[in-house]
Amino acid sequence: MKLRPHLTALVIGSLLFSGGCQIVPDAQPDPTEFYVLTYPGNPSASAGSVDGVTLGLHEIRLPVYLGDSRAMVVRDAGNRITYRDFERWAEPLDEGIERILRIGLTQSPGVARVLTLPFPAGIDRDYDLQVTVLTSEGLERDDLQQVLLALDYSVLTPEGDLVTHGIYRAPVRDWDGSADDLARLLSQAIAASADTIAGAVPSPEKTSP
Repeated sequence: MKLRPHLTALVIGSLLFSGGCQIVPDAQPDPTEFYVLTYPGNPSASAGSVDGVTLGLHEIRLPVYLGDSRAMVVRDAGNRITYRDFERWAEPLDEGIERILRIGLTQSPGVARVLTLPFPAGIDRDYDLQVTVLTSEGLERDDLQQVLLALDYSVLTPEGDLVTHGIYRAPVRDWDGSADDLARLLSQAIAASADTIAGAVPSPEKTSP
């Protein structure tokens, strides 16, 4: 049977439409998992001292390769960076590090409180603290899997004069390769860095003329 041109177009369109409906794949669940840094243990509300210093914690500085993506980062022996696109931080990494540092610093008996930007008016700060992250990632090298954390920190007067400077390198810890263990070990390392940084902050009396 010979179809008229307009009927032929209609039949072909119907076949294409029905065929297209049949090849649309079923929706798949999103495989992405999200992780947060968590202060290890239960921070004590009674830690610190009323006679301790008041610190102003500035925004944490990240290298570009860590700040431009929320994907967890793994480095290999050749310094090649791999982004785990389906294993991501649930918050910007600098904000997570700032949160753990703030909690850790307030656990020091030499620190009364830690202020973050924007610093509140009417509260005097003894010192300001600037922290730059050098490394914060997993390392896969040969048969070894480890976690790396290094922070560059500077303690300054509120006027910007340098008081002390140091670099904290966390002891290398074995890592099982999972995202959950990476978040756990980095959290522990950041909390430990807070102890070291707090110990480097002098009391106001030590810098008085």
